[in-house]
Amino acid sequence: MQHVVVYFSPAGSTRLIADAIHRRLTEHGQEVMMVDLGKSNRPTTEIPIVLRSPCCLWIGSPVYCDHAAPPVADFIEGLPLAKAGSYAVPFVAWGGVTSGLALAETAAQLRARSFMPVAAAKVLAVHSSMWRAAQPLASGHPDGEDLARITRMTDRVIANLQSETIAPLDLRVLDYLSPAMQADAASKSLAAVKAAMPPMAVNEQQCLQCGECAEKCPMAAIRLTPFPTISDDCVLCLQCVRACPQEAFVFDGDAVAARIVAMADRSDEDKATRIFI
Repeated sequence: MQHVVVYFSPAGSTRLIADAIHRRLTEHGQEVMMVDLGKSNRPTTEIPIVLRSPCCLWIGSPVYCDHAAPPVADFIEGLPLAKAGSYAVPFVAWGGVTSGLALAETAAQLRARSFMPVAAAKVLAVHSSMWRAAQPLASGHPDGEDLARITRMTDRVIANLQSETIAPLDLRVLDYLSPAMQADAASKSLAAVKAAMPPMAVNEQQCLQCGECAEKCPMAAIRLTPFPTISDDCVLCLQCVRACPQEAFVFDGDAVAARIVAMADRSDEDKATRIFI
């Protein structure tokens, strides 16, 4: 069976999960292809992937504003309807506030493209917007046990796919948020957050026009004109802010961290990695 591991990982946590899956699939002697959606300057719908049947599509995303990152959703939307014998395993990395609707929506989106989900995972990962905080949420994650659980999930998926009767995942198990948290997640979107925020800005007195921000942007959303200008393709991953050697981007890390901690305090979701299979 062909296995394709597709992921978007600006801060690196989702890539760690994808690497663990890739490593275990390889140890089982499976044919594996890795695709990083953040390394292409083309629209994700134009990334050439030939999916054969039978195949299993493993697809991972960080959770942004309680949903999967746009490149992941766009990639799935651009897939042709799958043939019989096409399976999927969605996984998300979340920073200790809430995993929102990302996993349930991704699984449903895959099912709509005729991929049968056979497992899913939400993996606790250090919050990517808190690198300046003294105590980032979910610091140290994904840790060895988180990745060991991913390895064990991979083993079970392989065994399932090799069985005479492949058991699909009951998507109702992904309906794990409380009604209040579900309603809150449904009301959020990356577009709404971007509209409510002031545009990303650079202090031109500090900027060296070195281009490090453009190099690190996974969306190819930054051009130097001669100072950085950011297009609407930005997904607020903040890797440009994090990478800038001069700290030239206007960014109040303390205020951001305080807001994130307040949201985590309001969340009743168990702050742990969870496997669904």
